Amino acid sequence: MSATLALVILSWIAIVILYLALAAVLREVRMLRRRLDERAATAAPPAELVLPPAFVERVAEPGRERTVLVADATCPLCRHAAAVLAERATPDFRPVLLTYEPPERWSSLPDEVELVQDSDAWSSLAHLTPPVILTVGADGTVGSLHLPSSERDVAGALAATNSAPLMERTS
Repeated sequence: MSATLALVILSWIAIVILYLALAAVLREVRMLRRRLDERAATAAPPAELVLPPAFVERVAEPGRERTVLVADATCPLCRHAAAVLAERATPDFRPVLLTYEPPERWSSLPDEVELVQDSDAWSSLAHLTPPVILTVGADGTVGSLHLPSSERDVAGALAATNSAPLMERTS
């Protein structure tokens, strides 16, 4: 065997090992996000999570909680969550999509989904990795908070929000 062929084979073996290591790390991150989401669903939201009053005034509906999706247009899971939210939106169920980006990035949303571009509200939630699905009461209290880590988790998180209609789970 020539030295060049041996070097090529060793290079490909190293690439495969690195790919498998990256896949293992991503799997662990996904499992960690799922655990954090389970804890967030069972525990009360952290007291330090305060939404800016201007955002609360803008989205609050008296006597009702609003479902809010905190999303980034560059995130594929955020795009999926926005699509699922748009499918479920009705005149009676008007969810909110909170982003820091210009509205043109989310041009495919129906009118039933209220798009809110608010840098201050985004900054108060920026320590969480999008997508974040939460319910916000009329007084600004966060009723539930979910950090979905897969497409299946998005459906479950939206079904768990008090104001969202019941959603079918896909296998």
